[in-house]
Amino acid sequence: MKQYSLERFKESKRLKRKFKITLVVMIIAILITIIALYMANSDFRKLIDVHILKKEIHENDAIQLKLDVEELSYVNVFNDNVITINGGVLTFYSNKGKEEENLDVILSSPISDTDDKYLVLGDKSGNKLYLINDKNIKWEKEVEGKISKVSVNKNGYVSVISVGNTSESDIAVFNEKGDNIFTYHLASTYAIDSDISRDNKYLAIAEVDYSGVSAKSQVKIISIDNVQKDKTKAIVHTYEGEAGDIITDLNYQDKDSAVCLFDSYIINITPEKNEKLYDISSNTLFADVNLNKGYIKIEKESEKIFKSDYRLKISDLNNKEKLYALEGNVKKLKANNDMMAIISGTTVEFVSDNGWLCKKYIGSKEIKDIYISKNTAAIVYKDRIDIVTY
Repeated sequence: MKQYSLERFKESKRLKRKFKITLVVMIIAILITIIALYMANSDFRKLIDVHILKKEIHENDAIQLKLDVEELSYVNVFNDNVITINGGVLTFYSNKGKEEENLDVILSSPISDTDDKYLVLGDKSGNKLYLINDKNIKWEKEVEGKISKVSVNKNGYVSVISVGNTSESDIAVFNEKGDNIFTYHLASTYAIDSDISRDNKYLAIAEVDYSGVSAKSQVKIISIDNVQKDKTKAIVHTYEGEAGDIITDLNYQDKDSAVCLFDSYIINITPEKNEKLYDISSNTLFADVNLNKGYIKIEKESEKIFKSDYRLKISDLNNKEKLYALEGNVKKLKANNDMMAIISGTTVEFVSDNGWLCKKYIGSKEIKDIYISKNTAAIVYKDRIDIVTY
């Protein structure tokens, strides 16, 4: 009798173990199926996002800053704070809409760039320059010439393009303390953009030569170490585009990858080589290189009589793609590090660089502009700013 009970007990344990394994396998299979459907089927994804994950927000549920936007000379998002400039005062608002800090800045036409905990502010066509760290002015400068573009990396290194001096363009580089490390002069070409690598070793300069029949763009990679020791060895690599190629944007990624957006292609330039990543075609609606790693584009997939379907394609530097299906008529694309915003009329979809929807905002009227950071967005109207977190 005891032997019989022991056998039954062992058999019961085996059955329970088998049931648990089967249950785990079934759960995994269901999860894989749900994830596959979520990624591939836009209707199923919308059902999950709206009714289960609650990723949809209407304008009435957003935090609203009641401001006369027409009076503001500047709006942005920095360190998950909404920031504005009005009458020489830089104001910080938390993503809960609370006013937190005010700084005095002398900027009539502010331009900026942000990276991590640093914000650089310049006065376009003026000479005033500020580096902001957190909510404090780390340093301020007056540069020679008229500022046309500013850039900052995550370490607080700043590059400033100015015009109106003896050369066509000057690019000044400052370290995080505000020391002018060097100034690079372009004698016959105009600097369109510049950026400093994340390890502070390289400066990339995008420039255009207008002296020929057709404009011609090129990118110079400057060794910051070399330029201080021997200016004849400053340039470590030059990429020259074909006649008519126009560069519009560049962004340093990894340690030495300057990803450049031209009007007809995207290319990765390092101190050793060039690698074309993407050819822009008539099916390309938007493209952007302002990511931590890679580039994005919105492409038309198919066209019907009353509807066009688009895909957001997120590619790394090895051209591995993640896809996100879009609905509606896409009006604008914004990217910042690992977050992107797709504006379709009164609707904004916030998508991370892994291709997943983080939040969908639904408004009732046309959006004037939008600014994004890692976790916070400022949606700008004429009479207010809506704050969305994701």
